[in-house]
Amino acid sequence: MDVSLPDHPPLNKRRYGGVLPEERQRLRRAKLIEGAIEVFGTKGFHGATVREVCVAAHLTERYFYESFKTLPQLFLAAYSELREQLMALTLAAMEQVPRSTNPLEMLAPAMRVFLVFIRDDPRRGRIMLVDSLAVSDEVAAMSGATARDYSALLKQHLTRLLPSEQLDGISLPLLADGMIGLNVLLAARWMQDGFAEPIDKVVRTNLLPYEGLMHLAKHNAAATG
Repeated sequence: MDVSLPDHPPLNKRRYGGVLPEERQRLRRAKLIEGAIEVFGTKGFHGATVREVCVAAHLTERYFYESFKTLPQLFLAAYSELREQLMALTLAAMEQVPRSTNPLEMLAPAMRVFLVFIRDDPRRGRIMLVDSLAVSDEVAAMSGATARDYSALLKQHLTRLLPSEQLDGISLPLLADGMIGLNVLLAARWMQDGFAEPIDKVVRTNLLPYEGLMHLAKHNAAATG
């Protein structure tokens, strides 16, 4: 007796309101991340609880454990979400700058995007600049990876800012890492001071070390020419 079987097994998944269970779980996870940004960004990670995050997300605690095992795991997800948002905004801003623009001036839009990102929503700054180094080794590693991503972008500009002969004997990766670190510290200080300084002044201040590098390179080139 030949019994034909269907090509695909029947789905035992029930739709609620036309939404599959996986999609509902994804939406709940997204709401938890939004709640985490609110709680972590206002109270800080170490002052937060699972219950507070769930209240902010308008979900019961059982849904927290559906997607996350611990608060540090949720913090990592919230940080990753902000990281992706910031990188997308940064790349979009840089793509709008004509390639013929002075390489120093090309850095300004990227710096402004970062500063606007934390000024317009200080919760982002607290998560990315303050708590990210004190939650877990995994979060600290993600923070380091973010810095390296921006350092890689900066290295491309440093090779345009500085003559190749001026890079002899200099570690370009270390220089880029150091400059990114300086920009982050300036932004963190600006945030701690309540964003009191005008943003144009902060952008200009961030650019000053790069201008110094260019002038120093030109001076050394003239001295050895």
